[in-house]
Amino acid sequence: MSARRIESSASRTADMTCGCRAMSFYERDPLLKGLDWVAPRLLPAKMRPFVKFGPTRRLLRGIMGPQGVYGWVIARTRYIDKALSLACREGFTQVLLFGAGFDSRGVRFSSELKGMRLFELDAPTTQAVKIEQFRRRGVSMPQNVILIGINFEKESVEKKLEEFGFIVGSKTLVILEGVLQYLNSQAVEAAFATIRDIVGGGSRVVFDHAYAFVLRKEGNVYGQELMTRGVNRFGESWQFGLAEAEVEPFLRKFGFVLIDQKSPKDLEESNFRGDDGKIRARVNGTQGIVIAERG
Repeated sequence: MSARRIESSASRTADMTCGCRAMSFYERDPLLKGLDWVAPRLLPAKMRPFVKFGPTRRLLRGIMGPQGVYGWVIARTRYIDKALSLACREGFTQVLLFGAGFDSRGVRFSSELKGMRLFELDAPTTQAVKIEQFRRRGVSMPQNVILIGINFEKESVEKKLEEFGFIVGSKTLVILEGVLQYLNSQAVEAAFATIRDIVGGGSRVVFDHAYAFVLRKEGNVYGQELMTRGVNRFGESWQFGLAEAEVEPFLRKFGFVLIDQKSPKDLEESNFRGDDGKIRARVNGTQGIVIAERG
């Protein structure tokens, strides 16, 4: 397999996600407002005035990425934040993040995560940039956040976790945000088999996934053409996808029960429908998001 860009330098999609979260933090419209106060601090200083100022922020929203990516990032972040908050309240003991990128949940949820441990797995290149940026911007990582560099397609997740003190069989929330799309099918199957084997009963997994028709170059949903073109241009092409009807049998194979499944239209309705009936932000139609529970 030829080396992809994500294996040799920081992920562009991680950069884009961070940028969208930073812009959302400065939104005045409550339907668009995000709570990731860390993301703006990670931006280059010269960019912050443009992100804060409404007119330039709206311009940046239009050029940040493919159509609907801004709405997708806001909705996905909220969805996973809610899953994390619920796990903290329900006595989960561990959180495991695959492909964490510039994720700041370890910092933003530091109070809720007290008494728990959060493990972050990511490509060493992206993780090294994150560590340096957090250090330079004065963002302190809590001691219960454990960063682990890994190549998902070449190294054993289970062995890596064992090295850093992950407790097998513990009630764990597993988060795969913007990860599965970039792995080949063998790596995805291996990841879910490992998750099945290391988490305890009642554990949950929350993940987003590309739709299979996008990989087959079929369909014509909102933002599909530009999304496909964009990820290919970044050298981070999508390799794995699921049809909506395939999600439940896929999960069942690994001992998980589907709890919730949201389409882009579902996310638009639940996040961006105003009192006037208008949708404030469109959501890119190429991906869905899921929560499942270990039996």
